[in-house]
Amino acid sequence: MTPRGGFGTLPPPFNKRGPEMEDSTKPTPMDILRATVPEGAKTYLDHKVAIMENPELQAVPTKYKLLVGIGVAAALQSSTCTLMWTKLARQAGATRAEIAEAILVSRLMKMATVNDTAADALAWLSDNDD
Repeated sequence: MTPRGGFGTLPPPFNKRGPEMEDSTKPTPMDILRATVPEGAKTYLDHKVAIMENPELQAVPTKYKLLVGIGVAAALQSSTCTLMWTKLARQAGATRAEIAEAILVSRLMKMATVNDTAADALAWLSDNDD
């Protein structure tokens, strides 16, 4: 199996896939990280458990945490992560409407950051209109 980018044959950890790989034959970014930097994958997964499963951090229900994950992944333009968080959110009881709305909110927030990023340039254009 060759990952995206053609790095050659992947080692055995790719035989063990989580629920995010249930209908895909390509390795995920996490599969690649596990195969190349196992400690990096472990620290990420430990952090994920600490945030998502820690009894001390349950003020926000898991379904809502996953909806936030969908929005952030979409805004950061990660198709792989957006799909993975969507699948996990559905498993946690999120509806299609909730997921669609999370994506629309992320688009709105992304648009707002473009407005903010461009504000100085637009103000400069306004002040320097020839």
